[in-house]
Amino acid sequence: MTGDRFAIVREDMHRRYGQYFDPDTIDDLVDRTIEEVSARARIKTYLPVLVEREVSEILEHIAAADDPDVESRREVLYVCQRNAGRSQLAACITRHLVGDRLFVRSIGLEPEEGVDPNVLAVLEERGISTEYIYKATIIPRTVHRADVVVLMGVHEIPAVPGHRYVYWNIDDPAGRPIERVRKIADEVEEHVRELLHEMDLLADRLPSSESVAG
Repeated sequence: MTGDRFAIVREDMHRRYGQYFDPDTIDDLVDRTIEEVSARARIKTYLPVLVEREVSEILEHIAAADDPDVESRREVLYVCQRNAGRSQLAACITRHLVGDRLFVRSIGLEPEEGVDPNVLAVLEERGISTEYIYKATIIPRTVHRADVVVLMGVHEIPAVPGHRYVYWNIDDPAGRPIERVRKIADEVEEHVRELLHEMDLLADRLPSSESVAG
């Protein structure tokens, strides 16, 4: 049993319950549960699943005591080729629109270092924070499935399971002039708003001519 598998469980617990509990509370519970489950489990293969299940039950019980309608955060995963343009635009716009009500990740099938400078410039023009941009490698998930996996200009499904896959045929902004990147951002925003509306996270779907910052 490797630490990486438990790290994925920990990340999932923060993803699902981070809006209800502070990080230290979640980490302490995960640590205690790992110790308890490891001590009593005869078969070690399924330890991450067992830990995930017990921690989820405890956190949901505590949260439901304060709010009967409590439910874990859903997740959208944006996937493009290099994780340097389209997926970063989508992730930043999504977070700008709905905040932490939705857990958002982005990955690249062949990730590159850095983010296209014109992508960063367009996000800044719109008043959208780039604070949460991060570069991540693909890690196979054994505990949870993303609610929606959005494939942006790619057809290969990553080693990350999802309940639903959607395909957006959006151009790669890499190396494009800023005028073209602005239009790509408009297109990404339109798709993001449509998706969030389908997920009942956004009441309105603005015309594509209206920017996020408007």
